[in-house]
Amino acid sequence: MVDMVTVSTHRHGAWQCVDVAGATDSAPTGPRGLLHLVRGVLGAMFAAELVLPEADPQEVRTLLIEAGYLDAASLPGERRPALIAFQLANDLRADGHADGRTISALARVARERRELRDIGLA
Repeated sequence: MVDMVTVSTHRHGAWQCVDVAGATDSAPTGPRGLLHLVRGVLGAMFAAELVLPEADPQEVRTLLIEAGYLDAASLPGERRPALIAFQLANDLRADGHADGRTISALARVARERRELRDIGLA
């Protein structure tokens, strides 16, 4: 019986499952193995967000300006309220932190505004 499973990438890019008793080169089989695999993948996804550093404040400021949420002449203290406003408007967790989801959405909105501006629609 396997008590704990860790999912990591194999040296050839495939997934492997490592249990407390040793390593195997094949994925787990059956419903129990699938459950362990899913739990490992989900755990890795959520843990990654906890350890990723916040984006560079200057890059966040630039994206907020390009997205229309911050004035170019704004003071440094105005970045966080602008980021919260962006998060609220885009159904993101409004905590004022530039996490991965916020930066992805911010980059997308800034890119869309640049494209509209380039063709004369913004």
